[in-house]
Amino acid sequence: MTRFRLLLLAIFLMGGALSAAESAPEDQKIEGWLNRIDRLSEKGDFDAVLDLRTQLADYAAGTGRYNLAARQYELLLATRPRRRDRVRFFTQLGKMRMALQDYSRAIASFDDALHDNPKDWEANLARARAFSVVDLNQRAIESYLRCIRLRPKEADSYEELGQVYERQGFLGKALNRYQQALTREPKPEIYLHMADCYVHLKNITQAVQVLTQAKSRLPSADYDVRLGEIYQSLGDAAHASTAWEEALKADPRRDDVRLKLTLIYDQLHRQADTDRLFKQLLAAYPSSPLVHYFRALVFLERGEKNAAREEALLVEQLSPTEVVSHYTELLLAQLRKPS
Repeated sequence: MTRFRLLLLAIFLMGGALSAAESAPEDQKIEGWLNRIDRLSEKGDFDAVLDLRTQLADYAAGTGRYNLAARQYELLLATRPRRRDRVRFFTQLGKMRMALQDYSRAIASFDDALHDNPKDWEANLARARAFSVVDLNQRAIESYLRCIRLRPKEADSYEELGQVYERQGFLGKALNRYQQALTREPKPEIYLHMADCYVHLKNITQAVQVLTQAKSRLPSADYDVRLGEIYQSLGDAAHASTAWEEALKADPRRDDVRLKLTLIYDQLHRQADTDRLFKQLLAAYPSSPLVHYFRALVFLERGEKNAAREEALLVEQLSPTEVVSHYTELLLAQLRKPS
């Protein structure tokens, strides 16, 4: 079952399956804005229309209505605004297109903003991020270096340039940029990236040292989560469980860590702790396919095949993601094999 466990942990790390993002309905407020814009347009009060449309565009952008926001920024740009506003609207339009994964048009919007003001910091950084997302790595590197020249004291450019180098496998360059970012603004994410680089360099001692140092400077549950993952990759379940327990002490809301611990505890023959965590998780997420799948794995590991089969069949009824469904089928196939 070791291989199965690793696969499942990989599935869990691929997405926040336990998170349930809820967005409050703001349609009535948006509808009110649109109605007021229509009435003012009929009256010919175009200055007021522009003001309201700008408010609506920014509000829609801030509440995740990216299509609506993009349309409003397009309409604002059609009014031929002054250069400063044009730069802002093009930059915002590009960000909305990024959110909609319309990357080529997003880059075109940032290009338009930079045509009007080549030194605009926000447009330059946004375009660098767009290049990075679509793996135009050399363009991203050039853009981040330009951002560094424009604002050498800003940490974001160094950190994100480090991410590009890390993705390319240039770990020495990545570590150098991360270190430069840390001197400007210590952030938990930078330490995590540095630890990942050292893991890829097979320098586990240095990775652990970086995370330990980070804990003393910027307390964060994420450090212990990553430490646990490092220890788990080394097959050290005891140290992995200790690290994840520390993460839960730092942030008791981390149910993703509880899910990780269910497998580790059972591996360490701490069945009572496993059952306690499942009780908590099932109370919070009674219809989570992932929680029930992990429980099926634990039952199978314990040799309780009937209980494992019941949990796996329940997973199939709970609209699992394609990935979880795939591994549930593999588990059921394993259960059908003769003992």
